[in-house]
Amino acid sequence: MTKKMIIKIGGSTTTQLTPAFFDTLKHWQKLGYQIAIVHGGGNVISDLMSQLNEPVEKINGIRFTTQKGIDITKMALLGQVQPSLIESFRQNGVPAIGLNAGSNQLLTGHVLDQDTYGYVGTIHQVNTQLIQKMWQQNLIPIIAPLAITNEGQWLNVNADTAASAIAKYLKADKLYLLTDVSGIKVSGNILQQLTPKMALELKKSHIITGGMIPKVNSALHAVQLGVHHVHITDTVTQPGTVVTL
Repeated sequence: MTKKMIIKIGGSTTTQLTPAFFDTLKHWQKLGYQIAIVHGGGNVISDLMSQLNEPVEKINGIRFTTQKGIDITKMALLGQVQPSLIESFRQNGVPAIGLNAGSNQLLTGHVLDQDTYGYVGTIHQVNTQLIQKMWQQNLIPIIAPLAITNEGQWLNVNADTAASAIAKYLKADKLYLLTDVSGIKVSGNILQQLTPKMALELKKSHIITGGMIPKVNSALHAVQLGVHHVHITDTVTQPGTVVTL
């Protein structure tokens, strides 16, 4: 039986994918996994915003996004991050294809809280048939974390949130949330397992803070929606922190 896996690559890791990463992907494909990638690009977006004099403001780990911010985000993700990722996959012998919210209504969303976050959204519909068609052609879809509303407004979506939503709608078996740390650290040690109760306590004691908050929330949400294994780690070769119920 075919198994499905979603891997979210953080902005800082998109340019640092190792041969071991691609070898692992090829190995998983031989084992029958169908893989989709969701990529971030926060560092590239921030650099471009600075160049274009757009303020960078984060609230609860989520970037406040104006209409100009949306335009810059699209330029960064679809003009820089995604093409370089696709080229990296090609050079490593892994056929891939770039997709975004405008690809046959791939990701449909709605505004999260416009007063607080601006044009930041959450995904409520995924064109899973399009992803399945890519898999039938032995392609790995590389998906940008943007959504479009039913009215045609583009929205910025946190990449962890987007990956979790895609994992939910595809009924994925595994979700990897790759980040720049090897897992969730408590007193200098990587937590091997994280449950909702533990996460609540770690948030209260300010051990889980900043950008790790949406990451943990996304992981917990995915597990609660039926994704069997969610990993927070810096490499696909290590399990990192496994989020479970």
